[in-house]
Amino acid sequence: MTDDNALIRLLGSLEVARVENITAAKLRQVLALLAVNANTVVSTEQLIDELWTDEPPRTVRTVLQTYIYQLRKLFAEAAANGIGADLLVTRPGGYVLDLPREDIDVFRFRNLVDRGKEALARDEPGRAGDLLREALDLWRGPVFTDVDLGPSLRGLAAYLDELRLEALTLRIEADFGSNRHREIVGELRYLVAHHELHESFYVLLMRALHGSGRRADALSVFGQLRRVLDDELGIEPSLEARQVQTEILTSACNTH
Repeated sequence: MTDDNALIRLLGSLEVARVENITAAKLRQVLALLAVNANTVVSTEQLIDELWTDEPPRTVRTVLQTYIYQLRKLFAEAAANGIGADLLVTRPGGYVLDLPREDIDVFRFRNLVDRGKEALARDEPGRAGDLLREALDLWRGPVFTDVDLGPSLRGLAAYLDELRLEALTLRIEADFGSNRHREIVGELRYLVAHHELHESFYVLLMRALHGSGRRADALSVFGQLRRVLDDELGIEPSLEARQVQTEILTSACNTH
């Protein structure tokens, strides 16, 4: 596991270093939206739209100002423990969480994934694998697991979930580049079982099995993919999956 010392952690439950547990649901929601937009003005209207998807209360701006005051009070109380008291700044039309983005795990995750992609593009699978593992280790559970989600956070959660799967796929690609086919077969079987319609995991499992000398098992996975897609979606496997199947069949013929 990576030693994550981020001040604000959102990839799982909401945690703020050296700040007592924030129990009020709306307060967690305000902080989450400010954190994922760190160093950017979050308008009052954005906050209202996020917190009240139905009709907001008549005194909504006063209520929102109360939440901001409560967060400032929490930060001020934590100032003696190393967090600045003036993190939450008022700007025309809204508020800014004045905190370096590297102190928030969401931004660390995205940065590490980008660096992992760059390492793969440079044909450095070992380095890429290390970066992507570090990125994935930041996750402690479902993103925003204890935060109520309005439209903005819900959209971001969906994006981060997809990016997590992409990072996982890239890390497996990096493992292939390091000739670790056998080591990742078990992990890929787990991923196929838990992401039944995620075709790329079937393709990766086929490649891992083939790279481990298990051609028959690899072809069996293709048959499983075909059945699942037909039963659930009424479609055929993608061109990529069919090409991998062809490569496996061709390599089997070439050995005879």
